[in-house]
Amino acid sequence: MGRIAMTVHKNVPPSSPRLSIILLDWSCRERFTTLDWLLHQDVPKDQYELIWVEVYDRVVDEVLKKADVVLTCNQQGIYHKHMGYNTGLLHARGELICVCDSDAVFPPDFVRSVFRSFQMEGERAAVPQVLMHYEWRTSLLYPEDLTDTETLKDQARWKWWPLIVNEGACMTVRRADAIRFGGFDEHPSYKGYLCGPYDLGWRLINAGWPELWHDPSVALWHFAHPDPIGTNGQKASLKQLLEKAYPHVDGHALTAVEAFSTGRFQPLRENQNIWALRMKGRRIGSELETRYASLIGQGGYSRWAVGLLWMSLAKEIMGRYCEDHLWKPIRKGIVVLLGQRVTGRLRAMIQDYVTPHRINYEVPADAPTLLCSVKKYNLVKFKDEYYAVPKRIGHLDLSTDEGRVHPDLLVSENYEMLLEKVHAVSRG
Repeated sequence: MGRIAMTVHKNVPPSSPRLSIILLDWSCRERFTTLDWLLHQDVPKDQYELIWVEVYDRVVDEVLKKADVVLTCNQQGIYHKHMGYNTGLLHARGELICVCDSDAVFPPDFVRSVFRSFQMEGERAAVPQVLMHYEWRTSLLYPEDLTDTETLKDQARWKWWPLIVNEGACMTVRRADAIRFGGFDEHPSYKGYLCGPYDLGWRLINAGWPELWHDPSVALWHFAHPDPIGTNGQKASLKQLLEKAYPHVDGHALTAVEAFSTGRFQPLRENQNIWALRMKGRRIGSELETRYASLIGQGGYSRWAVGLLWMSLAKEIMGRYCEDHLWKPIRKGIVVLLGQRVTGRLRAMIQDYVTPHRINYEVPADAPTLLCSVKKYNLVKFKDEYYAVPKRIGHLDLSTDEGRVHPDLLVSENYEMLLEKVHAVSRG
């Protein structure tokens, strides 16, 4: 698990944004003009928020001024983008989250087109889907005098490469869906450069969410800059190659490809805060299930606990075997040797004085649970109270208020005290 991010700066963000745009930096961005393009959208600014996530600890004045929320993750060593994405997700308040290239140029109708793709016109709730965004790329550097995206539509001037599917450029999903499926996978294999939002997107597709590629008319534009992949006609340096911290398949993270191909839709390592949010959102129908639903936490059973359960199972099986093949023949021999009357008295003594002190009376009892029989009473546990029910009155439903007020019932919050009451009544 990564460290919990620290909020470095927070302006006055929109109170109820519909879209949270998460922009990531790992102390590598040379320019921050992306924020300018996103601040000049053709929808009111209160409909979306800009969250800038720095996975290390660099703080840039320009970003502090223009973003709604700036977060630092204080990571050490090779960066982990997915931990940064999750930091943004946990701080996001929009119905949608958009994880996108933080050094791209955005068309002025980008946010509006996202709302349209999710059918959110007229304040309607977003439909469930995975929205992928195209991105134009070129070998040219960012022009210092660029002020209008209309000029970028000139293919001949800017020499845009053919439009290709780039799953790592930009993706939008519903925030609730991102949390429901564990957020972005924080497995160590996602460290370094070759990862991206498609990890979550592909897992949502595996779970049945439709994938939609955005209209190319609202694609992002991306100019050349130092590139760890080694594209754009340049060879990657050793330092850049070391940012590929794990094997990949055609530039896609191996773990993401494997998940997509095998149909997996939960992360291998889930952020603990997202896990808590996801678990909190469950709706469980009974008290008994609630106990199991929160029994062991995110880490699962330890090897030691599983070993104890195996031992308990072995003990149960051996106990049944010994009961059938050893103790039953011995009891029959005792009856033949001592006679019915003597063995009956011995059985009553064991039932009344030995068995009651050997049972596990601390077992959970969300429903009335029979513990044992003592002195013509059935000892029953229900929730945190113990009841002695006379056998002569037959079935008594202790789960009802009427059943628990029967005049012949003996009641106690302490098991040993209930035994004393039973023996006292039997003597007197």
